Amino acid sequence: MALLEIDAIHVFYDKIEALKGISLAVEQRQIVTLVGGNGAGKSTTLRAVSGLLHPRQGTIRFDGRDLAGLGAHDIAATGLVQVPEGRRIFGRLTVAENLEMGAFTRRDRHAVAEDRDRMMRLFPRLRERLKQVAGTLSGGEQQMLATARALMARPRLLLMDEPSMGLAPMLVEQVFETIRTINAQGVTILLVEQNAPAALGIADHGYVLESGRIVLSGAGRELLDDERVRRAYLG
Repeated sequence: MALLEIDAIHVFYDKIEALKGISLAVEQRQIVTLVGGNGAGKSTTLRAVSGLLHPRQGTIRFDGRDLAGLGAHDIAATGLVQVPEGRRIFGRLTVAENLEMGAFTRRDRHAVAEDRDRMMRLFPRLRERLKQVAGTLSGGEQQMLATARALMARPRLLLMDEPSMGLAPMLVEQVFETIRTINAQGVTILLVEQNAPAALGIADHGYVLESGRIVLSGAGRELLDDERVRRAYLG
């Protein structure tokens, strides 16, 4: 059984159908990526999984549990945590306080302290910025913080929405290397990205979305070599 199973979901914004019956699966310890252009339905898929949107039809199951009727807070408590598009850190809080917010549902304070140390090793730049107000960080540092804050919740499945958006090419490379590292540490990842070459290059499996439908799926490397994908996304 897959860790995450999406079965024929339809999601609407008022009368506009954004997802038209998509189905996909994320296996334990995989990196699965959704690629596609603007408006394809990538971010909508993540919002449906995390409980910010509710499908009118279809089912979403996490570790065999139907998520229908659960709010975003309840879904996060199951171990399904999102790094949102645009970082959405707490700009008026310090870096340290943002990390504390990521662990606010946890009571295992010793383990929380260990995880904070682990975040400092994963993102050494944040160690230098712990007392700094988060809103004054650079874009790359804010992405590091948003990811570290999510990891402080000890997710079983990490949803990442456009983590490379707006970053310089050198930082984009670092972002994808970090995603590899997080996955190697045992975290399953569902990644939404417009940077198709980078995303498919690290993905175990990929799905291509167009206008709310999945039009292609397969191993990440296979999709990277697919002529249709190359024409549409790689130029």
